[in-house]
Amino acid sequence: MKNFAIATIAACSLIASAHAGYTSDVIAFSNLTEWQNAPTDADINLFGAGYAAEYYTENFKGLASGSSVSGGASWAAWTATAATGALQATESGLYATQAGAVVTMNFTAPYEMPMGGVRGIGGGFQFVNSSGRAVAGKIWLKLSTGESIIRTISSANQFMGFWVADPTQTITSFQLQPIGTGAAYSVGAETMYLGTAVAVPAPGAVALLGAAGLISVAHRRREV
Repeated sequence: MKNFAIATIAACSLIASAHAGYTSDVIAFSNLTEWQNAPTDADINLFGAGYAAEYYTENFKGLASGSSVSGGASWAAWTATAATGALQATESGLYATQAGAVVTMNFTAPYEMPMGGVRGIGGGFQFVNSSGRAVAGKIWLKLSTGESIIRTISSANQFMGFWVADPTQTITSFQLQPIGTGAAYSVGAETMYLGTAVAVPAPGAVALLGAAGLISVAHRRREV
């Protein structure tokens, strides 16, 4: 299947919370490189000092099809289900077997707040018709943090990704809901990219650890 993804949007934009009780924003991207570089972009300042980004790429190859499909590893472990029908893993992605079915991906790995867990997600999301050909359609993408966005899938080789801007929020699930024209087709995803935040020791802490190591080595030498 060809890689048809979400139609072009602004390279970087904020999506306001769609539900009461949530105060976080989500930054949306239409470019993979910009999505990957966002955590180190000083203008965006996505993560606080002392944290760096870690990524996981999911291409869905080798996964078993069924009523639910699981993949990932460590902090990026996930399980996907379709509201009706099943899911089919192909060499180019993961697709619902029934037209109009809502697909939900739950991230199942344990995580600690405020940092940890999935904080960014990106990739290509598309529709296929009964012949397996990529077609245009409208999709509603929803995050567990309360934000959502509606886009029409119409162009090839387009990317769409998100980062949670609130450091106290993580993405525990991600839903693809076909609407309008998309309800006549099966929704799916091509290669997906997941991102998280990992703690990085401050330079002073690294120096102290190094000094402690040298002291320990010197002490052992004196004992010998």
